[in-house]
Amino acid sequence: MKEVREVNCVVKSINEVLPGVFSISFVSGSIFTNAQPGQFVQVEVSGDAFPVTRRPITINRLTEDGFELLFDVVGRGTRTLSCVEPGEVLRVLGPLGHGWQIDKQKSWLLVGGGLGAAGFAFIQDSEESVQIVIGASSADRVVPLQNSTIITEDGSIGSKGLVTDLLTDELVKSVDSIAICGPVAMMEAVWNKIAVDQRHKVQVSSESRMGCGWGVCDGCSIPMASGGYKKCCKEGPVFLGKDIDWKRWKEAGL
Repeated sequence: MKEVREVNCVVKSINEVLPGVFSISFVSGSIFTNAQPGQFVQVEVSGDAFPVTRRPITINRLTEDGFELLFDVVGRGTRTLSCVEPGEVLRVLGPLGHGWQIDKQKSWLLVGGGLGAAGFAFIQDSEESVQIVIGASSADRVVPLQNSTIITEDGSIGSKGLVTDLLTDELVKSVDSIAICGPVAMMEAVWNKIAVDQRHKVQVSSESRMGCGWGVCDGCSIPMASGGYKKCCKEGPVFLGKDIDWKRWKEAGL
């Protein structure tokens, strides 16, 4: 892991891009320029007693003067974050975790489930050959990304069906690397759809809940195929698909 810093970051802008989904941009200068796609930050959303823990959010992309995050309002902490105003200063710790294994000579297929596609923009900005497929329940859960193929369960945008319907053998074989992020059940379905001889290409970003963000609390442990667990925050959040015990992970509901 590269150098981790805790810094005061100025909120440059905040916008609701989907119902309950916000894009927030911070000015941080060159502090986070060493961040890699797939890494995350821990944001102190309030200086008050609540919330006690910071909120972990994947870096959506780097900007000229800082970085951008995309987050869903799911509780009091993220609701507090959604109410900040441009010009406010928040404490941010990062970059944290291990991101995608990037190689500019490779072609990528990014498979996102709903808000799991947050952070894919960072890969797009870093790689030259990227294809994206996004599956969601409805149009209001689709992350806006350029050049993406969309499928929704209700057919409100794109075609109607599940993201696995888009994963043809030809598409999978045409790329060097596959990135998956979304709910565990969705990611397991994608993993099962990919032929065994193609699974070596797969990397998975976990959305397990994190408390501390640096490996102390053990709250985000992921079951490994070799036995035992690895911590999403410190040894992930990106893992090779073949290293995960998918059955135990799905049953645990992590």
